[in-house]
Amino acid sequence: MKNFLKVSLRKLLLVGLLLLLLQGQVLAGAEWFTCKVEVAGPAENYSFVTLTDQAETPAFVSKWFILPPDKSREMLAVALMAISAGKRVVVVVDPEDGSYPEISSMFLQSGQ
Repeated sequence: MKNFLKVSLRKLLLVGLLLLLLQGQVLAGAEWFTCKVEVAGPAENYSFVTLTDQAETPAFVSKWFILPPDKSREMLAVALMAISAGKRVVVVVDPEDGSYPEISSMFLQSGQ
């Protein structure tokens, strides 16, 4: 029982530390948005998506975003799944960061 508690406590501490570290992944100015994916695909140097914020008062409509090179395949798969299944995505991005802001995280949302 004592070993079980030690292992559980270590796991809890590890998860807590990871959450603290990952919290820094959301850059200053970046926010969470629930979006409809309008367009998604690769271009010559980058992969892009066009998103529309689904808030009552949208922060952006049909805006183009860049997918980061190190995550573009995974994010492109999520975006294409959202289009084909009629689902929304949740993204972390600063929509005011230049002409083509880079998305730092993208998740497929269930339901709708």
